[in-house]
Amino acid sequence: MAKIRILNKKDIKKVINLKDIIDATEKAYVQKATGDAEVWPMVFHEFDPGHADLDIKSGNLNQAGIYGLKVVSFFDSNENKNLPVLTGTSMIFDIKTGQPKAVLNAGPITDYRTGAAGAIGAKYLARENSENLLMAGCGALAPYLIAATLLTMPKIEKITLVNPKNPDHAEERLETIRERVNELLYESGVAAFFDMKAESDTEKAVAEADVILTATPSYEPMIKKEWVKPGTHFSCVGSDMSGKQEIDENIMAGALVFGDDLQQCKNVGECEKAFKAGILTELRAEIGDVISGKIAGRLSDEDITVFDSTGIALQDLVSAACILTEAEKLGLGTTADL
Repeated sequence: MAKIRILNKKDIKKVINLKDIIDATEKAYVQKATGDAEVWPMVFHEFDPGHADLDIKSGNLNQAGIYGLKVVSFFDSNENKNLPVLTGTSMIFDIKTGQPKAVLNAGPITDYRTGAAGAIGAKYLARENSENLLMAGCGALAPYLIAATLLTMPKIEKITLVNPKNPDHAEERLETIRERVNELLYESGVAAFFDMKAESDTEKAVAEADVILTATPSYEPMIKKEWVKPGTHFSCVGSDMSGKQEIDENIMAGALVFGDDLQQCKNVGECEKAFKAGILTELRAEIGDVISGKIAGRLSDEDITVFDSTGIALQDLVSAACILTEAEKLGLGTTADL
């Protein structure tokens, strides 16, 4: 009789760390580039437009021997019911038999794999001598993006937080984010020394930055092209739905632009408006092509580079597989007969 393992948030937190998720995510990107993995079409359904919806991201990883999906549900009325507004659930299946292997709480996985993605973009596309990191957005994802980037780019020394829509929020969140960054680094066995500050002037912070990470729910550009210095790298993770936008689409003109999935970047990513305006006609490549060495990333220190991370199922699946392996070793979770 087949068995399925159920891993809740507590179980996952016992075995997850950013270093492992970064390594796993890189492998997933490469498998996609080499044809060993596929992203399947997204499903999005609104029960009550603007208030209740779900989206399903799915795909397969041949080397890991799995396929699966992540369902994310958004119900804003849950706030009045003492329930999470966002709920994520991942399922993975054996690719040879179709039998379900595990059900996992996707909440913590999403935070870690999103942080990993932004950092991977910086690792392969930013200038190697980059020292100044700007985090635009001070929400839940900020510490994961910062910590992951410190792991992949050890020369980073200065970190600046801005919150373009609510400038005071950066100062308010500074110590909380700093503490969480240190916790995440400790989980990965790393102690990093860095200077972190809050800045209320976004233009000033952008002008000084070598690497810019964006993670906001914005539907209009927060960063203008004229603020950006040559050689800057952007990793944009906030645009995961049609209409969202974090940076001026004109930044794409003349920049080297990469994505995680070509079609998603056109339809729901940071590049969507640039494509529709005719500013961008194609991406240079997917990030997996750069990691695998098929395509060169940055060509010179003067290039502006952009990584549009729309979020693909392969990130969730490879992370879930990594977590499941460790959970099985430790006997974590609950197993049930099917």
